Amino acid sequence: MTDIFSEVDQNVREERIASLWQRWRPFVYGAVVVLIGSVAVNEFILKPQAASARAARALELENAVTALEDGRYEEAQAALKAIVDSGSKLAPLAAHYLAQTQLEGGGDAAAAADTLAAVGGTEAGPYERLALLKAAYFRADTLTLPELETTLGTLATEETALGALSRELIAAKAFAVGDIARARTEYNRLKFDAAAPEGVIQRAELALDAIPVLPDAAPETPAPTEAPTDATAEQPQETGQ
Repeated sequence: MTDIFSEVDQNVREERIASLWQRWRPFVYGAVVVLIGSVAVNEFILKPQAASARAARALELENAVTALEDGRYEEAQAALKAIVDSGSKLAPLAAHYLAQTQLEGGGDAAAAADTLAAVGGTEAGPYERLALLKAAYFRADTLTLPELETTLGTLATEETALGALSRELIAAKAFAVGDIARARTEYNRLKFDAAAPEGVIQRAELALDAIPVLPDAAPETPAPTEAPTDATAEQPQETGQ
């Protein structure tokens, strides 16, 4: 009897599965078709289009850089600005060339700084971080020391070559505003900074040789004292005349 009931249960389960399959089969087939279609569209349409678009943008950047090198500044600036405004992955790199074009072609350091600052940041890739540092260099003369430190942000605390260059800029600014103690402190740190490029270390050593060492305290000047009088000094003798 147990075998009979088991066989009946098995038949019931099979019928239920068959019924469910009949009900949901179109949806399953549809999902498979959509999946296969999505993969096909991605592999044979979207990927080639994306690759073609990247190649086109790379060619645009190459042509713009060629125009810059040839001195065709207006053409280079228009092309580079279009790439920067597109927001593509090439935009940060194009911003560096655009800033160069604005500086060389029109002598507009403020516009170059604005271009670099627009793409610069400490939480992004190397081109964005370098853009932030270059923008700080352009604006260093017009910023106070605290403003410069705020502009550089966490970039000045990084144990990287860009971080060392940022600290060098802060040291130079400190010296320029007369904060000799801060300047010497920053240059001393750079002198032993493992992340600093060799050129930064050499410039730090030269700066330390040129910047005077401030005394800890001004030496006291002894007050002038009067020459002692000799009580037994010879007095003019009276004559009996």
